[in-house]
Amino acid sequence: MALKSRTFLRRAEREDLDTIVAWMEDPDFLQFLYGDPTRSPKQIREQIVSMLGRAAGQSMPGGIYLVIDSPEHGPVGLLSLQRISWRNRSCSVDLYMGEKKLRNRLVAGVAFYRAMEYCFDELNMHRVSAFIYSFNEPSWRMIEKSGAKRELTLEEHVARDGKLYDVYCYGLLRSEFNAFREKYQRSAGSLMSSMIEDRQAADALDTKDTE
Repeated sequence: MALKSRTFLRRAEREDLDTIVAWMEDPDFLQFLYGDPTRSPKQIREQIVSMLGRAAGQSMPGGIYLVIDSPEHGPVGLLSLQRISWRNRSCSVDLYMGEKKLRNRLVAGVAFYRAMEYCFDELNMHRVSAFIYSFNEPSWRMIEKSGAKRELTLEEHVARDGKLYDVYCYGLLRSEFNAFREKYQRSAGSLMSSMIEDRQAADALDTKDTE
């Protein structure tokens, strides 16, 4: 349980390069990565070096890359904040879990919650958008539970495994996230533990329904 309760976000550093490149060479990771997954290791490394350089070198960046970290397991995923509009207080978010053994709904749910805390509390965003592939059902169900609305469907927008899939576009407002946060705020300091307990109960119910 330590990973779920102590998961935190930090700025991606040059020392994370090998870890992130290894994730992006993983076919399971590439399945959910936006864009063309057919790239050489050299191209991937060049992209990550450029990415980390922009993240560290701008005082008002248009994109921010954060590593999802854990004291016990080290880096477990990557958070990308793109299309940041400081004037409109809006951005879009991509969340990728790099460690396959930790790529479950509970860990991803806590990472998503940390990401929304960062967007709304630290960056003072008013609106966060997310684009999720239709075949990634755990992710779009998770974001819907947070109060986000599916605002648009891009039909047959992304190709994977020889098929074309829809992409769902979601929007989450600060007020909707605050309502979600208050739902789990049963007592001071117990928000994350309450969310974990509720998520475990929901997962157990989902498992029972599929038996």
